Amino acid sequence: MSSPGESLCAFLNGCCERADASLPSGRAKDTIAAVRERLSEELLRVAVGGRLNAGKSTLVNSLLGTKLAATDATECTRLVSWFKYGLIDQVVVRLRDGRSVTLWGQPLAAAVTRAGCPAGDIAVIEVQSSNDTLKARYTVVDTPGLDSTSDLDAMSLAALRQADVLLYVLPHPGQNDIEALAKLRETAGEAGITALSTIGVLSRIDELGDGDGDPWPRARRIAGRYENQLPALVGAVIPVVGLLAETACGDQFSEADMGPLRELHRLSAADPAAIEAALYTSEDFRTHPMIKISAEDRDRLLSMLGRYGIRAALAELDRGIQAAATLMPALRARSGIDVLLDQLKRQFLGLADPLRARWALQALDAVTWLGTSPAEVAALTRLRDELDMVRVHPKLRQFGLMDSLTDLEAGHWQAPEDAAAELAALVTGTDLPAQLRTGQGTPPAELRALLVKRITAWHVLENTSARATARHARAVREYLESLFASLPRA
Repeated sequence: MSSPGESLCAFLNGCCERADASLPSGRAKDTIAAVRERLSEELLRVAVGGRLNAGKSTLVNSLLGTKLAATDATECTRLVSWFKYGLIDQVVVRLRDGRSVTLWGQPLAAAVTRAGCPAGDIAVIEVQSSNDTLKARYTVVDTPGLDSTSDLDAMSLAALRQADVLLYVLPHPGQNDIEALAKLRETAGEAGITALSTIGVLSRIDELGDGDGDPWPRARRIAGRYENQLPALVGAVIPVVGLLAETACGDQFSEADMGPLRELHRLSAADPAAIEAALYTSEDFRTHPMIKISAEDRDRLLSMLGRYGIRAALAELDRGIQAAATLMPALRARSGIDVLLDQLKRQFLGLADPLRARWALQALDAVTWLGTSPAEVAALTRLRDELDMVRVHPKLRQFGLMDSLTDLEAGHWQAPEDAAAELAALVTGTDLPAQLRTGQGTPPAELRALLVKRITAWHVLENTSARATARHARAVREYLESLFASLPRA
């Protein structure tokens, strides 16, 4: 029997194939078939979660580059919505009783209305689209919003458990953020969310401040504060101007929209104070007497760009941009979405295999004790033994350290300050230099020496501490030893 090599998913698929050949029909065989189907997927499953009205659906549309998710306060925003690639655009409304209703080429909200089903009867909504991002990059799931009193239902938790990655939209300070962060911690425990698989998104940052000025300095400070508060739950917190990202990444802003912008630009050049006064609030923009564009055009610009986006667009016109085709990339850069997409790529490019393998282990654990006949018991026992081989892989041991970091944050065990920082780096680092907090390109000899030093320190802590601390220190030490063993020999 082979051992896990470069691909944990390939190894697990082989384990499932061998077990499946010896199993009769039943729950174990069905679970193994579902796991094999999931392991064969090449695309990441990205879930978007967060508070009610936090901007989740707007973020989904930004990721997809088109307006597929319903952003208005409709029943859709309280249901699980999967966005998948399909040759034909359609919406499939899947009911809790197993039936489904398929509607062709419909906007999401309209499709749910036409399906004629009470929201309580709907299990999930599946949007199939020929969207290029869904074809080449990831499947996206939009989950219902949370507030300080609501809980995720079984369908929402199942969606989070099935995802590889979570983008969690965080609240702004003052918006019941303490309750929201407590809800995130609770949700994390139920859905298996960790910093290794989660990016925090501080959306709607254009709403920070008092209507004027640059929101980015404050947004970055808030993002840094959240990173310090939630090291066991989010790997990074990225600020994004959600509405601007949705428009800049999409296809709704046309050359016809440049006319009203050019008129605003003329006013800005002639009377800068007037345009600032008009953009102080949305209502000011709609009613200011100096704005010589129609009410319809004002509402359209606000709905696509917001006041921050209008200011950003006027600044780009100052720089000489005159066409929608060149304005959109400039506004996209100002929205922060590319920083998020880069973080998504960097954080999860090398983790897709262990993330999916971790999910597969959890799913298979639930059925490896279900054997009744001698042949079935023997097949599931072999499978269980092979799963134990996968668990000790260094990539999966890293996930195990999440419990240690979470317990350290909760005060369940104690470690020196520098040791706590070391643990956080080990948990969230995507490569060995990042995990050891050393520079990229560090020679292997230096990495080995640093690992020996860290192993020794954690071994000392393991042997000189109370039981809880000793247990966690041993887990860290064993993980460091697995990293040392994985390095090429000198």
